[in-house]
Amino acid sequence: MAGTWPRHTAPSVAAYISALPASDAKSLRRLRDAILAAAPGGVEEISYRVPGVRFPNGGRIHFGVRRGGLSLYAGHVSETFSKELTRFAVSGTTIHFTSDHELPIALIKRITRKIVANADQRAAARREKRR
Repeated sequence: MAGTWPRHTAPSVAAYISALPASDAKSLRRLRDAILAAAPGGVEEISYRVPGVRFPNGGRIHFGVRRGGLSLYAGHVSETFSKELTRFAVSGTTIHFTSDHELPIALIKRITRKIVANADQRAAARREKRR
């Protein structure tokens, strides 16, 4: 049942996902695996009680459960994919979906790669500014 989530901070992403109902856990494992496949070198983390992946360049993407479904916290890149996200509810920088209506793997990977590319651009701008 979507909307059931761990009440306390989970010690790891795996523990967070394991505490969920089977259908939600399966969807978040699928999401996490797609993110990690799209950007090797990502490290799983729990930040503000939300599971996610932190990339070596400082980029981050988070995901979790909410009342009525699941969410991908993609930052401002969701605007870039607005046409592909018309079948999903988007609120600000958060993409909402359910275990019955999941985000396509290819889209998850493109979103992840965009987040990594944006973080690379920010890092390059910071390096240039220091010169």
